[in-house]
Amino acid sequence: MSDTRSSMSEVEESTSSLPPVSQEQAFLETYFLTISQFAYDKAKESADREKDTRKNTYGTTWGQMLFALSHLATAEKTYASLLFLGQKWFGRKDSLRTSYSQLFTELRKIENLGKHAVGGTAPHLEGLLAHLCGQLCQYIQARQDIMDFYEMLSSQGGQRSDINYCDLVNTITERTQRHSKSFHHPILSPLKTSITQEFDCLQTLLQAELEISQWKFLQSLFKLHDVNAKLESWGIPQLMKEQPKKRLSSPSHKMPSVPPLYQWLVKYKDSLVSKFSLYFHEVLSKQGPVAEMKGLLSKLPVDYYSKFVSFHKKSDAFNVSLVFHVSGCEDTYKGHGYHHPESVFEPATGLDSYPAVFSYPNDRPANHWPNVVMLMTSRLPELISSDRLVYFYDKHFQSTYYISKVDVRMTLVIIFDSKKNEKDTYVNTFMTEMSSQLRSNKSFAALKPGSRS
Repeated sequence: MSDTRSSMSEVEESTSSLPPVSQEQAFLETYFLTISQFAYDKAKESADREKDTRKNTYGTTWGQMLFALSHLATAEKTYASLLFLGQKWFGRKDSLRTSYSQLFTELRKIENLGKHAVGGTAPHLEGLLAHLCGQLCQYIQARQDIMDFYEMLSSQGGQRSDINYCDLVNTITERTQRHSKSFHHPILSPLKTSITQEFDCLQTLLQAELEISQWKFLQSLFKLHDVNAKLESWGIPQLMKEQPKKRLSSPSHKMPSVPPLYQWLVKYKDSLVSKFSLYFHEVLSKQGPVAEMKGLLSKLPVDYYSKFVSFHKKSDAFNVSLVFHVSGCEDTYKGHGYHHPESVFEPATGLDSYPAVFSYPNDRPANHWPNVVMLMTSRLPELISSDRLVYFYDKHFQSTYYISKVDVRMTLVIIFDSKKNEKDTYVNTFMTEMSSQLRSNKSFAALKPGSRS
């Protein structure tokens, strides 16, 4: 019994010997948690209040740190609003990049002061701040890296040529790995978790885009499920649910708003789900009653199936098809739906190298397919430019063909069993709209504040 009491007293003594958490460290832990919860105004107010209530810190390392933290909260709020992607005017500096650069300099200065501090009233605090400032500089470098990437995506929103999803995936993967082991101090863990979730969500979204564009059903499905779970784990959906309740219960209570950056990531994910529903409509339509399928599709941001059906009805088209280019995917192409990894398939050749993954109102018109493939291959340079629609009238078949490349490996083909005007407004508008949406140009262009998504 005495031995037990002795060991308990030793534990209590060792616990009590642990240094208590200082007021400054407690403040820092709360501050970075607040930043990670997108409550930028609250974080800035707390830094300013701490600075004002402790006037004796003016000119000290801690006082400089509070100034830098106030600056950081402002920069993070601007970043999350995507304002750095707004219209750039000639001669005008990028204010957010300037802010981060100035903040980087401030933090380096505090780090150097802390490293070279001799004695002082709080040597432990000096060392802690020096360590944190060095890691916050790494954080700012990660921020600037991801800003560059968003600018790259935004600029691709304005182009009509193919978007190389593979290059985008490789780029974001490399940047994710580059910063994966940086700013790892426990006090910065909320910040680390938040930016890691952002990188992961963006990486998985682009991986899903790549899998969908290569018409890989199961891989696409997994990536969409994965990114949905990652967006949910970020914690903002809960904030979105709680926001209306807070407004009703306490109108004066300040709630952090859902940042435009997160809203864009969710909209991009939703657009990919819409795209998935079209590319894999044949297999999805067999999973339940027709009415149920229509109901689910109608809830999507873009109900492509209804758009195609409506266009077919209003234009009196003979057939509307999406054609997949198998070339380069011979090893993975196995047809509609899921196939066992060890199942053996003969590589697609000839006309079968251009399957219609979607065809309305019936299966692909076999008698027209030689014409379709001939046009797609002989006029490939025009299709690649994506600025023009390929038009062809076949006198023998008395049929008109409109062809447009709408994704890296997808071509939209519309066939009429009569002669149509090459400049037909309704047909041209529909094909241009589908090309813009399915290529994700609209999603990337929507990154810019004020753009019409």
